[in-house]
Amino acid sequence: MKSTPVDIWFDFANPPHVNLFRPLLQHYQEQDRICYCTAKHFAETIGLLNKYGINYHLYGKHAGKDRFKKLIALLSRNIEMISRVPDFKICICSSFEAVQIAWLKSRTSIMFDDNEIAPNWLYSKFVSHVLTPAVIDKKYFIKSGISQKKIIQYDGFKEDIYLADYRPDPTFLEKLPFKQFITVRPENIFASYVPPNAQSITPKLIAALLDEGYNILYLPRYEIDHSYVKGWRPNLFIPDAPLNGLDVCYYSQAVLTGAGTFAREAALLGTPAVSFFAGAQLLSVDQALISDHKMFYSRDVTHIISYLAHCQKRNFDQTRSKTVQQQVVSLIDDCLSTIR
Repeated sequence: MKSTPVDIWFDFANPPHVNLFRPLLQHYQEQDRICYCTAKHFAETIGLLNKYGINYHLYGKHAGKDRFKKLIALLSRNIEMISRVPDFKICICSSFEAVQIAWLKSRTSIMFDDNEIAPNWLYSKFVSHVLTPAVIDKKYFIKSGISQKKIIQYDGFKEDIYLADYRPDPTFLEKLPFKQFITVRPENIFASYVPPNAQSITPKLIAALLDEGYNILYLPRYEIDHSYVKGWRPNLFIPDAPLNGLDVCYYSQAVLTGAGTFAREAALLGTPAVSFFAGAQLLSVDQALISDHKMFYSRDVTHIISYLAHCQKRNFDQTRSKTVQQQVVSLIDDCLSTIR
């Protein structure tokens, strides 16, 4: 029996992809578009998909920092997907594996990309459209081999796309042992854009925050992240299950993180956001928020503690985020309208 043709294939390869694509998936499902979802086993990705009731097919897992293992994992995932992903009209993703599969199947792909320092050449020859914030100069993508005619820009940040629909969970604080807290998420030292000799500042940062008397919500990624807080005190809490990252940002006094997406979410929600990103170069989207005084960057623990003593929360401008979401949906609709 022939399977029903798929209109849109969504690939969730990273935890931030769940929030990013969820409103788009819901939008097109409400339009009776047939959608197919795939996922990679990485960090909280699967837990978040399960939490939101998104049906998905699991292909591959994150292979750590070793480049050879990454290559093997990439090839293995691609082989699985090329044979199992059903025919589709368009692929919406933020992973170069999905772009490559779409190219092999002679289908259209839309790549969401706000990271101009990543190895974008891995998908540059295969992608149909790259959707990126206007604060990023197109020249960075063109240098990666992406044709200028493929680059589509929107006036905002990718985080706006899902912040437009965000509603704080009024019961969120019941999940925590304290009402006032600072959130800390370590750097992703396994990321390809982080220098091989990068060292985490998280142990020193945690110690300094505890000495200042802050309650800490600690969100580890890897096993090594747990080693940073051995012998932790009662005012440091590690949740047993994934928490809604937006609620974390909304209710935190401040968010301190080596993860760009998490810092931008906090910044756009009006929560003091501190980035201690370990890469050699900050992204344009982060530089824009820092220039606008919505984010603070430092890898100096003393400077971070000093900033926390003076920072304040701001109002969340959801109207602006809704405008961004509408613009992005309109751009995707334009792409869909050209496909029969």
